[in-house]
Amino acid sequence: MILKNVFENINFAIRYRDICDKYNDFDGRMLGNQKKIYLKVLNRFDYEFKYFTNGSFFEIKSEIDIYEFQFNIVLKDGQIETLFFMKKNNIDIEPSGRVDFLTEKLKLPFERKLFNLPLFSSEDELFSILEELFLIFEDLKKEFLKFDM
Repeated sequence: MILKNVFENINFAIRYRDICDKYNDFDGRMLGNQKKIYLKVLNRFDYEFKYFTNGSFFEIKSEIDIYEFQFNIVLKDGQIETLFFMKKNNIDIEPSGRVDFLTEKLKLPFERKLFNLPLFSSEDELFSILEELFLIFEDLKKEFLKFDM
């Protein structure tokens, strides 16, 4: 499975596990929906995004030639739920969805019950986590394009 190779080549499971391990203060996490803070932090990055109120998530899309990459971010109660979707010629490439479930679908070594969602307790932590997740997103795109699925 080519997609598995893409995730393995960028050390996805290890990198995501490290983020979840580093940011895991459940009791100290930022509670509630802090949309103003989320917008302030997201605006510090060089991405255009849309906010969808019906699912309370932010969507970032990137189109490169015949490919479309989509990164969704759900921020609530100090948790960051990230989802990744890919298309080639408007056809979905599977598996896709929540990144901690992708590791299971691709049979990558990852303990989802221990490391599923990173938690943030401050604006600075949110920025740091997103910074690392965006690096993974960029690496996924680059590696994915190498394989020309």
